[in-house]
Amino acid sequence: AAPASQPATADTAEAVPAEESARPVLRELTRCADGQYYVASGIDESGQVFLTTVNLYDGRQRVCCSRPGCAHQDESCWAWMRASTVAQPQWLDVYTDGERLYWVNRSDYGHYGMENNTPQSSVFVTGPEGAAAPPAEWLAGTPNYCGDFLQDNSCMDIRWFTDGETLWAYITSNPPDETTGEQTFAATLVHLAPAPEGSEVPYAAQVVWRQVRDGNTGYVGLLDGQIVVQVQYPGPDTGSLADNYKNSTSELRVLGCDGTLGEPLLTFTNGDWKNTVNGTTILDGHWYRMSLHSADLEAVDLCTGESRTLCTLPGAEDSNSMTPELVYNGRLMVDVSDVAGDTRYVIDTATGDTVTLPATWAKDGAVPRAPVFCQVAGDRCLMLVGTQDRMLTTMGQDGATYTFNSPLSVYAVSDLGAYLDGDQDWQICTLLDPDTIL
Repeated sequence: AAPASQPATADTAEAVPAEESARPVLRELTRCADGQYYVASGIDESGQVFLTTVNLYDGRQRVCCSRPGCAHQDESCWAWMRASTVAQPQWLDVYTDGERLYWVNRSDYGHYGMENNTPQSSVFVTGPEGAAAPPAEWLAGTPNYCGDFLQDNSCMDIRWFTDGETLWAYITSNPPDETTGEQTFAATLVHLAPAPEGSEVPYAAQVVWRQVRDGNTGYVGLLDGQIVVQVQYPGPDTGSLADNYKNSTSELRVLGCDGTLGEPLLTFTNGDWKNTVNGTTILDGHWYRMSLHSADLEAVDLCTGESRTLCTLPGAEDSNSMTPELVYNGRLMVDVSDVAGDTRYVIDTATGDTVTLPATWAKDGAVPRAPVFCQVAGDRCLMLVGTQDRMLTTMGQDGATYTFNSPLSVYAVSDLGAYLDGDQDWQICTLLDPDTIL
């Protein structure tokens, strides 16, 4: 791997040259292609995990295996991924660029008390029909795409991108400081570039940028095909974690594929704005936000820097959080949450006209909930639309029999535009294992 760059600061950051026309244009890898959602899932009571697909039109789940006559019962199945659904320090993730599948093998030893182990990571590639060999063999074998790309043992999240020819990975982790042992935040941009001639695999990992600091630098989206990160700077230590966060500041910056951290697109104090449940992301080139104790939804154009009040959301003044979820055909979907439940709004981004969508189920039978979006691909979406009561009986350590409710999740697929119009005529999913979490 190439040597890591020195951490950039507000004083040393340089803007990406505007005239750089040959810069790579990235798009994020997803788990959806051709109307199929690829998901690791149990398929029966054995607890084994297989790669499956959920059809975003008919809602049916199928095992992603093309081996003739396969019964999908053990590691001989081409879709087999691991022996148990229990969290493990090493596992496979699957992503797609729409034409092929990337099977990403990575470890997370640091969060399992195995810090002294060497990080394990590799990438394998297959066609969209699935693997041509059991992934179990890959874990101990040589990758067919790229070898080691992890830099440390405490991996938290990886976002994958393609420029149409090669892969890029934005990796966040929290390794301990080598001197003090205190937790730090690390962010690394890795390019899976063509390997030198004669190499065992066609691509090799090159570190083009890396930061290790006491503030997080998280991915928030793409802007004109470029990665944008939120760089957080700790405020003064007040003795309260909550107050420390309120006094901390953030900057949005473009991270170029050459490892250049651009000048701030936007700077703000974190405590001045409502918290978000899933983290605010860039949608359609805009950063949507709501000031604390306000109901005004602002839209900041990150290309021009212009800010405007898009609309006022009724009853949002005292809400706990505001989360912009998606933009589709000029309509923004926003969730506002408080202790009483969720309220979902659909807003015309040109006019600010607002429609409230009804809650469709209730958490614990009491707290109103809107459908939870699991995947969005083009004009189709996969949602958690409710729960179904299920009573289970078990014997306790005292020998007595206990009965309790263990509800099942109910998922559905729908046309996204129809849902935003208020249509609830969705197709309930048919899952291989009713306990599946999508």
